[in-house]
Amino acid sequence: MAALVWGGAVAGRWWGWAGVIVVALASAATAVLPPWRPMLGIALVLAVAGWWSGHSAALREQAILDFVTAEGPVDLPVRLLVDPRQGDYGWWALAVADPAGARPDSIPMLLSFEDEPPGQAGQHLEVVGRMAGRTGRARGDPYSGVLFVTQIRLVDDKQAPWWEAGNGIRKTALERLHGRGAEHALLAGFLVGDTSEVPDADLEAMRRTGLSHLVAVSGSNVSLFLMLTLLAAGPLAAGPRRRAVIGLIALAVLVVATRWEPSVVRACAMAGLVLAGRVGGWALDTVTSLGVTVIGVVVLFGEMATDVGFTLSVLATLGVLVGGMLSSPSMPRFLGSALAATLGAQVAVAPVLLTVFGSMPLMAPVTNLVAVPIVAVSTAFGAVGVALGFEMLIGVAAAGAGMVLSVARMGASWPQIGWEAVPIALAVALFLAVSRLRPFAALVGAALVGFTLMSGPSRLPPPAAVIFDVGQGDAILVVSNDHRTMLVDGGPDPAILEQKLSAYGITRLDLVVLTHVHADHATGLEAVIGRRPVGEIWLPSPPHSTPASRRVRLLTNETGIPSRHAPVGHTVTLGDLVVEVLAPVRRYASPNDQSVVLLIHAPGGPRLLLTGDIETYAQADLAGLKADILKVPHQGAATSDTAWLAAVGADEAIISVGPNDFGHPSDGVIAALRSAGSKVTRTDVEGDVVVPLAPR
Repeated sequence: MAALVWGGAVAGRWWGWAGVIVVALASAATAVLPPWRPMLGIALVLAVAGWWSGHSAALREQAILDFVTAEGPVDLPVRLLVDPRQGDYGWWALAVADPAGARPDSIPMLLSFEDEPPGQAGQHLEVVGRMAGRTGRARGDPYSGVLFVTQIRLVDDKQAPWWEAGNGIRKTALERLHGRGAEHALLAGFLVGDTSEVPDADLEAMRRTGLSHLVAVSGSNVSLFLMLTLLAAGPLAAGPRRRAVIGLIALAVLVVATRWEPSVVRACAMAGLVLAGRVGGWALDTVTSLGVTVIGVVVLFGEMATDVGFTLSVLATLGVLVGGMLSSPSMPRFLGSALAATLGAQVAVAPVLLTVFGSMPLMAPVTNLVAVPIVAVSTAFGAVGVALGFEMLIGVAAAGAGMVLSVARMGASWPQIGWEAVPIALAVALFLAVSRLRPFAALVGAALVGFTLMSGPSRLPPPAAVIFDVGQGDAILVVSNDHRTMLVDGGPDPAILEQKLSAYGITRLDLVVLTHVHADHATGLEAVIGRRPVGEIWLPSPPHSTPASRRVRLLTNETGIPSRHAPVGHTVTLGDLVVEVLAPVRRYASPNDQSVVLLIHAPGGPRLLLTGDIETYAQADLAGLKADILKVPHQGAATSDTAWLAAVGADEAIISVGPNDFGHPSDGVIAALRSAGSKVTRTDVEGDVVVPLAPR
């Protein structure tokens, strides 16, 4: 039944009114198949309920994106829908007007702040600023209008008791763990699901080792919270029904404290059903409570039907339940149950992981066997330590989080598997289900591991460069004939850069160059600094800086990596490669013009020109440059002098670009390059672009 509701909701969100065809066919089936009419009637009702919920959610989101926001100065009270978050260009939050006035309170807006604002989700602010009419999505949630805030005042108002308690718990936890390093930041993830201070590279490492679910509050966290709540309640929790009532109140507080993430909603809803059953005198088994939870959540919140987090949480829970039925009696009970649950969860979520991320960690069962017990102990110590302010307990809990980070960082380079391994994995699962065939499962599993290890990472035929497909930004890897490595920029996302470097087997970098300060070149370097050995870093020269570039400089100083400004006018060698540092030749008003420009070549080989994001002023200072391969500046934006681009005379012009709202690359730039005889290659079309640099 849950599958029917879920499937109907997905159809409603993805195909809209086309789902009516399915409903009509089902209705016809009930008419021509009388014996099955009752069952088909129930199925029809469930599918229609799911479809209506999913379609309504899609219509609500589209209405937000279609809403026309009036531009200009504004002064209005707002209610925060999410906690303020720090981005690459400042702080932001989603909010609605309250009271609504001329703007419907169902239309969220994006608030943009220069500095950290006051307030938490659910609280009210009075803001003054200028409204722009842009629409978009923030972490998947739609908004209409961007309010650039210049003045803020937190309104002192009373919220519902569970809101007050949930916000208080979250605030206390984050204040006591804030700014104390990656271990304490990960502990905040264990406790309240907040990973905002965990480096993106560590989050990616956890994903690549199958440990991401540990920072998604789930059933174990809910059980721990309920246990601590009942202990704190003391005599008030005497009697099963009274304990159940207190537990239901505690769940409402926990949902607020952990910000109703999909896994939280699933876990708390299941626990709530069990507790409500105790109050009402009826019982639900785990499988039934999971099904009822899916039906209730999807019908009430149609957007959950296509939420990856909710899908993974439900499938993982189902996998754990099925895996528990297949645990081997020949193994120690604890080890057998843990291994069966982990394997079941990984098999269940595999289709989603492969569809969304393209790969999944082969060794996830092993890393989970190691990490899950550590997380349980760390969460318990951390919860008590944060609640009571005991620094010793917080320190012990943070040490446990550090152990989990070590497992993730060590395993991030371990093999990943793709769709080609699915048939083998299904064969292993089938053999495990039949006791007589379990020895064959071991053999097939060993073959899968061996195949994955033998396939290994991709290798570049040195000397060569590869312009990574990192989306809207730049990241270029250069490898010499003796396998010395240079990374020029890191792109906008550490997780993507981590994937790329791991895919090409890059374990160390001899030189890292940040061409200029913008986030689409700087942010990804968090996947490198402090995570891989780095010989030297060239940092951008004054006068410009951004939060992203300051973060890179801070990490460089903290890790003690030698750094300097690019030695303009000098030539350095990287194995057989010559690296000429051509710019910036002076200080520019534009950070883009301040980009480091490099000309890279081997004796007798093609000349590769890496231009950062230079624009017309810097290009005028570099007149007469010639190259065989050109990395087109600034994602091919119309900020270049097309005559200068043509004059470079490149046989191939490569544009590193991703989905964007800026109109990159410019049609005029592409036309000018093609008119000059250059072959234009785009990373958003071709993916990674490999450039051989060996002598021709």
